Amino acid sequence: MELLELKSVWDVVVDDTISKERMDGFVVEKSIKKDSKSVLAKIKRVMYFKFSLGSLSLVICIVMLIGSFVNPTKFAFYEAIFDVMDNRIFLATVILFMAAMLSWNFKAFREITYFETSTATVKESLKRFIGIMGRTIKLNIHSGVAFNSIALGWVSYLLNNRKGFVEGTMEITLLVLAAIIIGAVVFFHLSRFEQKIKFGNYLNQLKSNLKDLQEK
Repeated sequence: MELLELKSVWDVVVDDTISKERMDGFVVEKSIKKDSKSVLAKIKRVMYFKFSLGSLSLVICIVMLIGSFVNPTKFAFYEAIFDVMDNRIFLATVILFMAAMLSWNFKAFREITYFETSTATVKESLKRFIGIMGRTIKLNIHSGVAFNSIALGWVSYLLNNRKGFVEGTMEITLLVLAAIIIGAVVFFHLSRFEQKIKFGNYLNQLKSNLKDLQEK
């Protein structure tokens, strides 16, 4: 969603100025400031919501993890399929994932804020925007792969608890690792293909526009 909204910032610039033979720097700068002000403000509001929800989830999981050591019976959940150790491993996994996600999104938020407040030439602004798009695409791919492969690993573990496909700590660990690795490979290619379909042509067009500007 954020990348689609960022895209609209440059639509006016690309359609109204880059396609012309003569570049009007004042018009370009005015278009960027006018469109980006409202669009980037909306993006930041969405990211504030993500930070709030993610931070709350992180705090809850940390409290539950600590509580599982202080009072295991009170902080246990899904007792039918999770024992105390399973609960702790699950909570630790969620904590690590949420911490990584908050860190990645904070870096993206900082880049967007810098792009919004910095002053630069048309070529430099376009170059920065292309960089933001490229890194955001990578973030979408990597976060999707991490979430889906870890979720697949836990699903395989829970199914094995119910069905008993394999027994023994080593065998179960290998089963979960195999599910995570296979899932990571599959979801990486699926996510990369999805991002390419959604944003590949537009990103290539922006790179072509930047090349044209650099040649002038």
